[in-house]
Parts: sequence; structure tokens; C-alpha cells
Amino acid sequence: MEYADLAFADDGTPTSVRFDDIYFSKGQGAAETHYVFIEQNHLPERFAALEDKAHFTIAETGFGTGLNFLVAWQQFLQFAPTSARLTFVSCEKFPLRREDLVRIYQQWPAFAEQTQVLQAAYPPALSGFHLLEFDRVNLLLMFDDASNAFAELSASVDAWFLDGFAPSKNPDMWQPALFQQMQRLSHKKTTVATFTAARLVRDGLSGAGFALTKVKGFGKKRDMLKGEYRGLCGPIPYSHWPSSELPIAKPNRRKRIAVIGAGLAGVTSAIELKKRGYEITLFDQHPEAAQGGSGNSQGAVYAKLSAHYTVATQFYAQALIVAQRQMSALPNDVAHGTTGLVQLVHNQTEVDRLQKHAESSYIPAELATIKSAAELSALTGVTVQDAGMWFPQGGWVSPAQWVHYLTESHKVTCEFSTQIISINQQESGWYLLSSDQREWLFDQVVLCTAFDALHFNDTAHLPLNTIAGQITQLSAHGQHHQLKAVICTDRYVMPVHNETLTVGSTFRMKSTDTTVTDADHQENIRNLRQRIPGLLSDDEVVVSGRAAVRCNAPDYLPLLGPISPASELAEQFRIPLQRNLAHKEPAAKHLPGLWVNLAHGSKGLCSSHLSAKLLAAMIHGEPLPLQVSLVQALNPNRFVVRALLREKRQKIGKGGQTNK
Repeated sequence: MEYADLAFADDGTPTSVRFDDIYFSKGQGAAETHYVFIEQNHLPERFAALEDKAHFTIAETGFGTGLNFLVAWQQFLQFAPTSARLTFVSCEKFPLRREDLVRIYQQWPAFAEQTQVLQAAYPPALSGFHLLEFDRVNLLLMFDDASNAFAELSASVDAWFLDGFAPSKNPDMWQPALFQQMQRLSHKKTTVATFTAARLVRDGLSGAGFALTKVKGFGKKRDMLKGEYRGLCGPIPYSHWPSSELPIAKPNRRKRIAVIGAGLAGVTSAIELKKRGYEITLFDQHPEAAQGGSGNSQGAVYAKLSAHYTVATQFYAQALIVAQRQMSALPNDVAHGTTGLVQLVHNQTEVDRLQKHAESSYIPAELATIKSAAELSALTGVTVQDAGMWFPQGGWVSPAQWVHYLTESHKVTCEFSTQIISINQQESGWYLLSSDQREWLFDQVVLCTAFDALHFNDTAHLPLNTIAGQITQLSAHGQHHQLKAVICTDRYVMPVHNETLTVGSTFRMKSTDTTVTDADHQENIRNLRQRIPGLLSDDEVVVSGRAAVRCNAPDYLPLLGPISPASELAEQFRIPLQRNLAHKEPAAKHLPGLWVNLAHGSKGLCSSHLSAKLLAAMIHGEPLPLQVSLVQALNPNRFVVRALLREKRQKIGKGGQTNK
């Protein structure tokens, strides 16, 4: 991403050097926004008419300084019911620097409270989607070209703010592809307003199905446009296969939801759904929450990022920003430290990866940057011998305390010591049966049970791998206390907490054995001595350890979303795929009300929070806070699709052509 290049007039008004145009008129910006976008979209009346727990979506081209968002936010709080929610979706190809926002916001004392929290949450300039949450108002900020951004958006837009620099200044934005996406994302009650009445814009909106009216512009501007969508409704077929209903989010308002699994994935899912008015019951087979993979006393909040775009890097980078923001907001009674985190190189492959980062600008320095061994020694407080990637907002947290804090602070209803052994769909809903023969009926079910999902009939086909691992806790002394930041290599070590130094973690592939062994302790100690020679003494004392099981998918991405019956999916698409006709098939069927949030592996502290928000948005019909291409990459049915693709390739390889 390139930052916006600004010039400031003597009166403080910012101008884009690139586009030679102002962002707003000095002293009139808020008034112009209110007239052009709020009044012409009839938002005060529409906000006031919202039903209890309703959701409203505004989409904007050109975030700029965020003034339109601030005005809409203020209007929503003033007129909408207190149970309603707003998502404001906006794109920006050239985001402003945080320091420029701080300077600009000084001119708007009426928005002081809002601008303070907005600039604190403002994300690094990483291309992609960034979800910023302000109680019941969300900002989905898309750093990308407008056409690309909206092509990746799953939403049902209620009102459009067509802003951005004038078509004569910025013709690249006002393209047919943008108007095509507006058509895809609109419905019969969607409205639009724009400051311009240029022929290019008028024709584009009319062609997309909007009935337009020319009205007086703001101030000295003669004309502007407003309109309502009158075109054909329904989603334009999405290019990914198999086709899915998810590119246009549809609400599932069946209220009673069972969330099974009280680790970090389950608790965050329960909370996000509870925020949206669902009645949640959280089940777990253990006597309390966080007894599985989320039960360690310390865990690193990090992600391993590539120097260039990959699906995994894009997802984990966006998730890491969310997780770091969540961690920094934790109260002091939840053990954590925003200490910074380093990933040291430890072999030639890692050295090569670091060099690629040095040659790339994909990952912004605000998120992660390369540091020398000397710089990292100063930052971490201990002598390191290698360079690495420094994450200034990284750190550690107690996963167990985090889970307990979330469960208690959000007053989640819990059924502990309850092992659910079967879930069955019937006409009245989903029946849950426990090992002690108790029964429950729910409208929907969310499985956050890691590899235990294989015990249920509808998810037994999922390719979940198990990796057991053990941490080692040493009695802290001397040099241990000098460690100021988290250090990760093929092992990790945390700053001292409760007079113990935590080292982890071993990997026992395809194992569910949680036995704590002295051999694993010695392996952790031996590996850490190799990576950071001066940190450990010759007579370290092991005071405790803990073993748990990670659950991974073969591609190391979570499984998140609705479940399709595997046999029906294969039956529907096998022949059409072989004949290259799969794109003509109707959407793949899903089991109504069954969802999964699984396979976070060793990255759950990074990925769980964004995943839970994505799941809740899917269920509630809100704009998805992740690009559709990434949503499909997390689709839990993707392995059935890949098996069919392999089957097709095998047929071609054997016979030279597909069966007719």
C-alpha cells in the first residue's frame, strides 16, 4: 500500500498531492456530508424506523479522512434504536498516515470522542479488510482499489455514499466494474447519493439499475445525484467453485444457539453471537473453560508471514492486527504483556525468507520489520546471534485467563462437565445428547471442539490432524529476568511470569497423548540453548510442564463456516466438474444451522478473534469482515472439493480426456 501524499493549506485543509483535490472544505466538511449523504439517503428517518436488533449497512467509496463515517456514526447513535447495529464499509487505495489523521482531527472538536478511538484503532497500511469495532457501530475499512475491494465484499448494502475525488481527477475509480459491484450488493430498498452529477457517474449508476434524481448540490455546487435501486435483485454468480450462498450474507435469525467447546474459539464465537442478540449456551466436557489447547499459562500472539501475498499470509496478517488490538485492551488482572515479539532466523530457509521481506513492501513496517541481531538484543534484553522479524505490537497472554475473563465478563451461560456425544437435526431443530443421557433442543449449533468434531456424524469426514506438544516451565533466575520480549524460533520463550520461564513447544505428530515427559522437557531446553546460547544455565530446574493437543487442517488454515453434506456435495458436482459445467450448478447445499470453527492449531491466539467475528457475521447476515476469496479458503467443505478435483485430474491423466 502507498500512503496518501498530503499538503496542508494555511487554514489546515488537507489536499491530495496525487489528485490535486481537497478532502473537505474548511469549516463546511461535516455540513456537506450531512446534506449530500445523510439527508439524500434519508438516514435519520430510516435509522429511527429500524426494528429491534436490526442491522444497517452503509457502503462508501473513498474513506479519506473518515469524516463521512464520523457523521454517519453520530447520526446512527442519535436516531437508531439502542439494540440496532451499523456497519460502515469503506474503501481506500491511498490511506492517510495516522499522524496526518491526528492533525486533521484537531479541527473537529465536535467529534473528539469518536476521533480519539478511531485513530487508536486505525490499522497499518496492509492491503485487505480491517474490521474496527466501536460497540454497536463497526467500520469495515478495505485498503484496496474500489472495484477490487467491492468485488471481494459479501454484504447487502442499504445506502451508498459515492465519494472520493471527482471523476475528472480520479477517473480510475469511477469505472464500470465499480457500478457492477454496486448492482450485486444492492437490494430493492437500497439508496445512493453522490456529490457529483458527471455524465460518467450518471450513466454508470443508471446502467447498474438505479433510478436517479438530480438535486441541488451543496454550497456553490450546482447539481448532485441521488437515487434508489430499481434493477434486478439477486447475486451475480460468484466465480469460485462450487458456487456458494455466502458471497451475499443472509441472516439466520433462529435465536437459540449451542456452542460446543469452551476454548478460545468457542468462547469468542459465543460472545460475538451474544452481542448480536442470540441466546447462547456454551458446552464443554471439562469442569471449567480452557482445559484443552487454550489452557496454557502463557502463549505468544503472533503469525508467520510471507514476504508476498499468499492466502495464509493475508488471513493471518489481518487476524494478527485484530488479535493485537484485543490483547492491548485487556485489563491488568489478565496476565499479558505487549512486549514486542521477534521471530529469529535459525536456518538457511529462514535467512532466505528474511531477505525476501527486505526486498518486499507487502508487510508494513508498523506491523513487522526486519531488525539486526544487535537491534534485537537491545529490544529483547538478551544476547541473540541472528537477525529476525520484529513485531512491535506483539507479545504474550495467558490463554486460560483470557478465556475465563471473556466468559465471566460477558456472562456466557455455560454447561460444564457435559460431554455432547451426538447432534441430530430434526424438523424442530438440533437435538443434543450428552454422555449422561441429557437432551437439549437448539435452533443452531456451532462446533468449536477441535479434533473431537470427528465424533459427530455430520463432521466425521473432515481431515483434522492432531499434534500433541509440551511446554516446559523453569524456575526463574538471573539472566531469565533480563528477557523483555517474546522470542520465537522453532521454539519460543516468554518473559518471566510468576517466577517461571516458559519454553515451548515440542511436536508429536498425529498424537493425542498429553503425558508430560522428562524427554520433552530436555528437548525444549536443548533447542533453546542452541538458539539463544546465553539465556539458560547448566543447572536449570524444571518446576512444571503441560501437554495439550493442537488441531490442524492439512493446509494449516482454520475450518470456518457452514457444513455441506459430503456425499451430497460430491454427488452434485462430480459429473458437472468432469464436464466443466460446475459453474452452471445451483449453490451447494448446507445443513441449516450447523457451523464449525475449528483447526486453529498453534495460531489460535492470533486467528480465533477474527474467525469468531466472521462466523457471527455469517450467521447474522452482516457484511463479512474478510475478503470472499479468503472466506472460501476457510470453507470447511474445501477438502471435498479438492478430492473431486484430484479425481478429475486422475481421470484426465489415465485416459487423456474426461469422461463424456
